[in-house]
Amino acid sequence: MNEIFSIFNPDWWMDENNNALQITDAILFLFLCLPVLYLFICALFSLGKYKNPYPPAKETHRFLILFTVLRNGKEVIQSINHFLDTQLYPRDKYDIAVAATQLPEEDLVTLLQMPVNIVVPDKEQCTKVYAIQQVMERYSPAEYDMVIIFNSDNRIVPNALNLFNNAYYSGCDAIQAHRMTENLTTSIAVLNATSEEINNNIFRKAHTRMGFSSALIGSAMAFDFAMFHEIAPKLKGSDISKAMETALLQQNIFTEYMEEVVCYSKKEESADGYEAQRIGWLRSQYSSTILALKRLPITLLRGEWDYALKLFQWLMPSRFLLIALIALCAVGVTFLDWTLSFKWYTLLAVIAITFLMALPDGEVNKRFKHSIWALPILVFASIFSHFSRFFQFKKKTKKLEQKKKE
Repeated sequence: MNEIFSIFNPDWWMDENNNALQITDAILFLFLCLPVLYLFICALFSLGKYKNPYPPAKETHRFLILFTVLRNGKEVIQSINHFLDTQLYPRDKYDIAVAATQLPEEDLVTLLQMPVNIVVPDKEQCTKVYAIQQVMERYSPAEYDMVIIFNSDNRIVPNALNLFNNAYYSGCDAIQAHRMTENLTTSIAVLNATSEEINNNIFRKAHTRMGFSSALIGSAMAFDFAMFHEIAPKLKGSDISKAMETALLQQNIFTEYMEEVVCYSKKEESADGYEAQRIGWLRSQYSSTILALKRLPITLLRGEWDYALKLFQWLMPSRFLLIALIALCAVGVTFLDWTLSFKWYTLLAVIAITFLMALPDGEVNKRFKHSIWALPILVFASIFSHFSRFFQFKKKTKKLEQKKKE
């Protein structure tokens, strides 16, 4: 028993006879070095300007524009009006549908007076995936050529449908647009926007340049209508992006990324809002991690490299958590044996350079320099969200056990 508790004694780690520190240090370094190396390679591929490879289409395809809205009706009304007022695509070539969940009566009345098709899901409390499935049940597979999915707050550039039409005419069945943050009002919002732009460059722009599928982001996504009509009823879970990524990659369907199709959205402006958002994200992250652990070996053996890369990506810690883990290891090893710490500080420098390479140009980059002080807050919120999710899970388990006893 004393031998077990000896691991909490710093002298035990520094004992050269058991080599415990060196072995643990090597394993941890390898574990954290792999995602950093992957991110660094992606950051290199993300450098350079984007060039649209798709020529003007000779045909104007039919689009279904689908807005998903949870509770905030006024937001989606503004987004639809903006879409109708600004789009340059022929009006007779697209229709708008709204998955209206938990909307106030006054907002529903306003939507009924607009040129949109409203679908109210048969469940008052439902996921985004379920709401989309309810909408797709109302249409036949041949009714449209493409479906574009937006969140309630999304505002896309005026030539978006023309660019989607060109790409679809050239053979793209799945497309992710460039989602950007609109509300750069607080330091937290700016850091959130910076994180999303880094993700755009690494997991979307770089991936497609390397020949892999772009990661999906949950909105501003366009899919072949017949294909999506077939896939939609089979989607599971609450995260539409992960569910669609799995379905597309299993069918070996490539997802394109179009950087110039900019879609503006709103980000959380406070640390509390970010933490709540993170807890919601973790719900799907844990299930996707388990799925990745199960399927990655088989996927590698089959040579399904696009799918394998996606599964590896799901196994990686988040960017903020990765920074925190490397910094924690660097400080810990410095105290235990400073001679082993140099590689950790090198790794910390490499990940800093990686994110600097992936930083976007423009307004987000300018404001990021003034908001860097808030980075520790988001790192802490990222770590704390894991603990919050764990305790929430324990509470739910206790409640279920009590119900079973009753």
